[in-house]
Amino acid sequence: MVKHPVLAFCFAALLKPAQAQNNITASNATPVIVNAGDVYNAFIANQSRLYNGTEHLGYSVRIKNHAYFLQKELATGKLVYDELEFTNVPMAYDLFKDQVVVQHLNGFTRVALISAKVKEFTLLNHHFIRLDSTSGASLITGFYDEVYTGQLKVLVKREKFIDETIKDELEREFISLDMIYIQKDGRYYYIKNKKGLFAMLKDKAPAVKQYLRKNRIRYRKGPETAIVKATAYYDSLNK
Repeated sequence: MVKHPVLAFCFAALLKPAQAQNNITASNATPVIVNAGDVYNAFIANQSRLYNGTEHLGYSVRIKNHAYFLQKELATGKLVYDELEFTNVPMAYDLFKDQVVVQHLNGFTRVALISAKVKEFTLLNHHFIRLDSTSGASLITGFYDEVYTGQLKVLVKREKFIDETIKDELEREFISLDMIYIQKDGRYYYIKNKKGLFAMLKDKAPAVKQYLRKNRIRYRKGPETAIVKATAYYDSLNK
């Protein structure tokens, strides 16, 4: 697929807090710079940075499901991009390409941002941060969903890939894949299964197991929920 450069457009930013995140239509939300500083830069040079990327052309309608986080429609979010914080941004998160996609001011073009310049973003009540492979041996460079933050952290690397099967004809479908990590003592550990979870929490493993059993939280039915609940309970025991 050929990518096309998108020219930056400058426009006036409304310097006010963002509203709650909601689904949006084409262009009924105007991005806002937070703490932009110099007024001239806020209204002219800095605002145009948000559209520094390539045109996002989407995917074939013949592929089942969609490539995005939770929904294919744009939603209002916020992000830190190129060292500036923007809020009230119409955006989506492409899990297949691991890219943040924003709506251009023209109302119809979608722009895939340069991932290395996205420090963090919040979308549909989920906060994502960018980590690189140097942060930990088991990490791959990309965006991680911070699903729990306490003394420990639980992060999820959310991805989608295209599965291809041949029946009467080629069928393609987007499939979700989530990889869950716990950050402890500054290091990241990939949690592959229940055994790995209890190994990570080994000093309080008996108490954590009892808590999960008592509350009927089953790892197999929902690994992410079980890991978050177990980690939060572990933290409560160490206060």
